[in-house]
Amino acid sequence: MKSLKVLSLGALLPLSSFKSMAASIKGDKKVGAQIYSFRDLIRTDLWGTIEAIGKMGFTGIEPYGYDGKFFGIEAKEFRKRCADLGLEIYGTHTGITEANAVHYCEQALEAGMEFLILPSMMGRPNATVPDYQKIAAEMNRIGEICNQHNVRFAYHNHDFEFRPIDGILPYDILLQETEPSLVSFQADTYFFAKMNLDPIDFFKAYLGRFSSLHVKDLGFDGQSCILGNGVVDFKAVIEARDLAGVELLVYEQENCAEGSMLYCAEQSIRYIHTHLLH
Repeated sequence: MKSLKVLSLGALLPLSSFKSMAASIKGDKKVGAQIYSFRDLIRTDLWGTIEAIGKMGFTGIEPYGYDGKFFGIEAKEFRKRCADLGLEIYGTHTGITEANAVHYCEQALEAGMEFLILPSMMGRPNATVPDYQKIAAEMNRIGEICNQHNVRFAYHNHDFEFRPIDGILPYDILLQETEPSLVSFQADTYFFAKMNLDPIDFFKAYLGRFSSLHVKDLGFDGQSCILGNGVVDFKAVIEARDLAGVELLVYEQENCAEGSMLYCAEQSIRYIHTHLLH
């Protein structure tokens, strides 16, 4: 088992130090950043934080809380500001429903996004097998609306989908009862590891269903950590990406005990380019 590398708490590189790094690792390999990883910084300095994300080598972002706007900013304006910083908007986590799907899709196109991603149940009942069957049916309908607007719909897992109900994994229900042409999945590696499951088993069982990965490590304290400092075998997962259908890697870290949010992201993007995309 790997030993946990302890890094200095609060370490933070100045923005200028990211500039030379970006030129050396950015290249043509696309890696997104789920900007929830920087949520504390975004609350006080949205554009300074997004600029830092781009300069450390990420090629795009995945926002959260999308409601047709991004943090209160119109989609077209947000796209322009990101483009000025050299960043694409690959997709976003959003509380999409049948009722708002058309509007969200229209604004997604304005933002140049490919994916609208449901990040959880967002209040939908999910205590029984029929609940999950109903959710899967709704996902198909949302996916159909997205397809009609040339936007793709995906679902992002947590850990509760891996807790059996009447001997059945809810995640299996969602995968089995959604149409591959309408619904894809964003596999979060942290939550697979947290539940002691191997995502590759799901990749093999559901070929081509996983359009993106949230590359997130599980530390020995049970919290997310800098990539490579925890227990996730990322090399094995990445080797199976074609089997899974993965088109995009998206970095995420929810807890930053090893340093500042920017420091952790800088270490993780280095790990991705050094060990996973070389």
